[in-house]
Amino acid sequence: MNQIRVVRSFVAADALADLIAADYKLEEPVRCQMFSKMVRTQDNDHYLVTTGSGEKFVVSVYQLSTRLDRQESDYLYEVDWLNFLHNAGLPVSYPIPRADGGLLSNLNAPEGLRYYALFSLASGRPMSIQNEEQLFVMGREMARIHLASNDYEKSYERQPMNLEFLVDKPIERIKQYWDEDRADDLEILMISAEEAKEEIEDLIANEEYTPDGWGPIGGDFHSGSVFFTDDNQPTFFNFDWCGPGWRAYDIAVFLFNTNLIHNSSADLSEAFFAGYYSQRQLSDNEHAAIAPFLTIRRIWQTGLFSMNDGLVGHTFIAPAHN
Repeated sequence: MNQIRVVRSFVAADALADLIAADYKLEEPVRCQMFSKMVRTQDNDHYLVTTGSGEKFVVSVYQLSTRLDRQESDYLYEVDWLNFLHNAGLPVSYPIPRADGGLLSNLNAPEGLRYYALFSLASGRPMSIQNEEQLFVMGREMARIHLASNDYEKSYERQPMNLEFLVDKPIERIKQYWDEDRADDLEILMISAEEAKEEIEDLIANEEYTPDGWGPIGGDFHSGSVFFTDDNQPTFFNFDWCGPGWRAYDIAVFLFNTNLIHNSSADLSEAFFAGYYSQRQLSDNEHAAIAPFLTIRRIWQTGLFSMNDGLVGHTFIAPAHN
């Protein structure tokens, strides 16, 4: 029988528990339970880890690194930055060191080498975008993360979220797989992408540009990636799309992911911005960049789901050809 190539596998929970028990100073027995995947097979895999003493953690098993053109240094950047934020007092889920002090491990899956890391468990429930207090805290803590990250001295390289990453590469993927019957839609998308890209290029080239507008960002803040306790204390987690980028893009992504900017109540978006401004003022350039970054986020996401790897299915993006 011929060996068949696998593009996506799931690690058995008991086998992963054995790896963690061997590598980490945790009280045994160690037990793993996979969180619900539903249909989102393009994401990383997350397991609840429970120790013999009742302590709980989360292990993230990253998808195959070649899918997103990532190297080991990309993952090391993530865990190193989160460790920095935790030590700076920011409310983030932070990496737990192995017995040897390392923060990143790997395993051999059927599709190839996959990396994984153990993290602290976020307490509480997902943020409510109808809660003005939580929106204020969300904005405030996002600004604190941006400010603290100005002092982060990276030890590892990570793919920057520049215009090549956000626009050029997604457009190339979309052009390759877009149905010819929807050529008019593709033309509109490409015109929108070029206009948004030109706006950002103009903003970062003028005399009002501030270097503080670029630095480590979360890259994918949304209401499901921050949990709040009953007394509205937050914990941020799932930083898979973090890296060097524009702070205005980080804000635009949150507005896009929550559809907050189109919400019927202006008080909700005002609460978020009030929280952000309580810690960090946006320059005129950054504020002007939010609108084109909203367009760029739509394009980037369409390009992500247009990847020809079979993980989301060819009908996920409706205009993509069969």
